[in-house]
Amino acid sequence: MNEVGPLLGDVLRLADDPFLKELGAGVLDEQPIASIGDVSGAVYELVCASLGPRPRIHPDAYVSPLANVADDVVIGPGVRVHEYSTVRGRTVISSHVHIGYGCEISRSLVGEHSILSHRATVGCCVIGRGCYFSADLLTAACVMTNDDMLRPDKPISFALPDGRRMSTGEPKWSAVIGDGVRAGARVTVGPGSVINARSVLASNTTVATVWIPANSRVTGPQSGSQITTPLEGPS
Repeated sequence: MNEVGPLLGDVLRLADDPFLKELGAGVLDEQPIASIGDVSGAVYELVCASLGPRPRIHPDAYVSPLANVADDVVIGPGVRVHEYSTVRGRTVISSHVHIGYGCEISRSLVGEHSILSHRATVGCCVIGRGCYFSADLLTAACVMTNDDMLRPDKPISFALPDGRRMSTGEPKWSAVIGDGVRAGARVTVGPGSVINARSVLASNTTVATVWIPANSRVTGPQSGSQITTPLEGPS
């Protein structure tokens, strides 16, 4: 990590996702998270520019006729969007992602081969490759101290490894989640969370404005969750 904060590639590398790499998103890997701000929005702009006139929904993707997919999304090959799910708001879904029943995804990026099970609510979030989230995932994106919760204006700060915080400049910003993260049922994430690769969040865990190192296990039903890294916990 440098003096301007962690680079996006320190947490997850878009260039490791073939679909996103082909569409030019990998250039963001060497940029600081704080300077990008709206990471998923930046990915959306790059991907749309690369796609040009090509379809935004890949012909190999399956979208249930009972799902609601807006015009301002990009969906890659092999994706499955199941019944009663909504995908909207400048969202990019990479290849072979599974979106289960009753989910809502907005202003977010979901990396290849990730699985969102039933009733996931994901907003203003970046999810890496090969992640798994059980039922009832919630990513929160704004702080409760805004005067008008429909029009938040207080920028979100995300956690750094040393405990400090750095502003994103964005009033809605949930989390950056690395590759291979897994979460049990009824997990709440954000705002301002950075969850590094291969970490596991136990069921009923809530985390916010926290830096979770790679390969950690997080337990606890409240914001006082306990984080155990492999070097500190039992084998």
